[in-house]
Amino acid sequence: MRIEYLVYNRGYRVDENGVLTNPKGKEIGRTNPWKGMSYHLSSVKIMGRSKKFKTHRLQAYQKFGDKMYEDGICVRHLNGNSLDNRASNIDIGTHSDNMMDRSPECRMKSALHATSFVRKYDKQDVRDFHSESRSYKKTMEQFGISSKGTLNYILKS
Repeated sequence: MRIEYLVYNRGYRVDENGVLTNPKGKEIGRTNPWKGMSYHLSSVKIMGRSKKFKTHRLQAYQKFGDKMYEDGICVRHLNGNSLDNRASNIDIGTHSDNMMDRSPECRMKSALHATSFVRKYDKQDVRDFHSESRSYKKTMEQFGISSKGTLNYILKS
């Protein structure tokens, strides 16, 4: 069972301004960001165990219902601010849509960070070295490539 469905049926709500309230209508305090993420997070006891849920996801469930659980769909903050849970700022869409909600500077920083794990060497340098050495083993040792498949991909791309 989805946590948003459970807390909604218990009476938890997020108003138009993004304020989370408990079943008695009392505003619930916000917790600190969770696991390095900047989301408003709360918890509820379910079958004797504390379960965490994110305010923006409950807001999305209130607006879109089960549609938010469809394959390829994620919850979006339209202005890129993950702490802004106003109904007007919450939408659903694809992962690509979600990435485009971020500022160009933030997207560039994220892309550069991601490619730093892939770009350990210049592909042309690898190709040039291999064309001279004609050895997969020597090329892999020279550039710290651990897989023949990776080297083959570099050579063919």
